[in-house]
Amino acid sequence: MCGRYVSLSDPNQLAERFEVDEIRTEPLGERYNVAPSTPVYAVLDDTRTRRLGTLRWGFVPRWAKQLKGTPQPINARIETVATSRMFAPSFARRRCLLPADGFYEWQARDEGAKKQPFHLADPSGEPLAFAGIWSSWRDPQTPDADPLFSTAIVTTDARGEMERIHHRMPVILPPTLWRDWLTADPDEAPHLLETVSALGAPKLRATAITDRVNSVRNDGPELLEPGTVPGTVPG
Repeated sequence: MCGRYVSLSDPNQLAERFEVDEIRTEPLGERYNVAPSTPVYAVLDDTRTRRLGTLRWGFVPRWAKQLKGTPQPINARIETVATSRMFAPSFARRRCLLPADGFYEWQARDEGAKKQPFHLADPSGEPLAFAGIWSSWRDPQTPDADPLFSTAIVTTDARGEMERIHHRMPVILPPTLWRDWLTADPDEAPHLLETVSALGAPKLRATAITDRVNSVRNDGPELLEPGTVPGTVPG
């Protein structure tokens, strides 16, 4: 899964990295503890213009009658993203890239011991590209209100460095698949899913960190400092 991540690159840096034609967002600032329900940078492409904007992290399906009581998942499993009622329409037509300068995952330890958090990032320092899907929702009770644009990160079985930490991880797309993920039409989507599902392990650097990251109220560079949770030793 992916429940927290790091966003340090500014819109201009992301526009260069992802070859964006148009920036449609104000800077969100450096964030070391991006949490669900907050706005996040997203790259979208309609085959004519590639845009950098923001989406709310926490997926709201188009058919939802109201926000209250409607599940708003932050992750979508790649095994079911093309078939579930919640995600299938978006996978077919509304895919995006979610830039991240790293992400966090928690490793289960011996019974009774606290989980050990890890920071995972590209060894070269380049932003990662999470595979995402997005949705546009309008409140049926206030049809004149602005739509809510939301997103979920697509996840897969852990591979490579992640296998010793957690059993799931975000789908991290290489640059060679960015355009296909953004622009493939519904007829091409099944083949795209096969290609993405068969990806090998991405190159990641895993660093054990302290449990300061556990609280979303903590948000600063100290979260990335190496450290271990008392009573545990990273494997």
